[in-house]
Amino acid sequence: MVDCILLGATLPGMTLGALLAREGWKVLLLERKRVAGGRAAPWKRDGYFSMPGIPRVRYGEKGPFYRICEQLGLKPLLVPLNQAWVLDTDQKVRRITIGRPGILRADFFSRWDGFFALRLLRTLKGETLEDMEEESLEEWFVRNTIRGSLQNYLKVLAYESTHCTAPEKISAGETLRCFQKAFRLRSYLAYPREGWIPILEHLEQEIVKNGEIRWQTRVERIEVEEGRVVGVRVAGETVKAPHVVCAMPCQQLVDLLPRGATTQEFVNVCGKAVPSTALIVDLALKNRIFHKKGLWFFMDPPSYGTFLSNLCHRHAPAGKQLATFVCPCSPEEVRQPELVRALEKKIEENLRRAIPRGEMAVEWKRSHVVRMLESIAIQSDQTRKDRLGYRVPNVDGLFLVGDSTCAPGASMEMEYESVLECFERMVTERNA
Repeated sequence: MVDCILLGATLPGMTLGALLAREGWKVLLLERKRVAGGRAAPWKRDGYFSMPGIPRVRYGEKGPFYRICEQLGLKPLLVPLNQAWVLDTDQKVRRITIGRPGILRADFFSRWDGFFALRLLRTLKGETLEDMEEESLEEWFVRNTIRGSLQNYLKVLAYESTHCTAPEKISAGETLRCFQKAFRLRSYLAYPREGWIPILEHLEQEIVKNGEIRWQTRVERIEVEEGRVVGVRVAGETVKAPHVVCAMPCQQLVDLLPRGATTQEFVNVCGKAVPSTALIVDLALKNRIFHKKGLWFFMDPPSYGTFLSNLCHRHAPAGKQLATFVCPCSPEEVRQPELVRALEKKIEENLRRAIPRGEMAVEWKRSHVVRMLESIAIQSDQTRKDRLGYRVPNVDGLFLVGDSTCAPGASMEMEYESVLECFERMVTERNA
């Protein structure tokens, strides 16, 4: 018998498992694939290497992921991504900064919009943002007469942080909270200098010090008796444990629970949860066409990306480059093959326009639709209060972690905030 079974070697599942093992819990992690990472599982091709969706560290050394790393004795070197470039709708490239050194140190804003943005930062109060979570960004623009470059600036911020491109659905509160926090902490995004593989290896080592990871293991059912979890069913046998943590999307959790084990309200929330979706385009380049570190934003179609091999040398062979772009789409859009192909073509064309002095020679291109970037999309009609808590109702000992939960923050932040919150609750309950 183990102390805790974790379902899914996702990034949140791995980090929580490592924290629990370091705390002295005997941990068993079950993963149906051969590798860690979940939806961000690594891939390799012809000497190129990456993980889908540009997994990034929000707020750098001041964010929740780095706080977890410090608890585990792991302090990865990070490459800051505060600098960015935008290919605007007029086909001109403009530079922006998010976080350090400040919004006026760029050519994206008009002078008036720059000073307006500074005034906005001074007047935004954390408590007022809670009331704006259900207000759309478009409604907030109209109510506050936001125009010009400041409106576009907040849009590109929202595309990356919420994976939503429809201003009428983007949450104004979540966008402004990210805007405010980036400048308060003077850090926006970062990327591990040595990539994610050393981090995943460290997490795995922490888990196996006081536990086990079983790869290619599919869970058949979560076992519940008299309102309490007692383990999971694997290959026809029950593995006993007083605690089980689901680190997979909530849409998959319901199918593992016995009928009637939890409330119908919980089942309904899981069933109605709308995930965020996207087209991801990886371009393997035969030559280096851009040497700076930072993000790129395209306004048409709304998308963001970076030259990953500039951030970590492991992503491409010597002398070559790997560029990755994420184009958030609606669930309806990704079901239209012709539209997806048009978006893919437009992203490659945008990259050629953005860096005209570099002759871009594409070795190969990898495009694929991701039908679940976050298991519950961050939108004004699907806010934190609409998401699930960290416990499954009516089932003692069954916890949730990841982007299905009501953890605060934006994409690549709420996952790790949920880890910290879930870890604290589990330890407190056990010690009570």
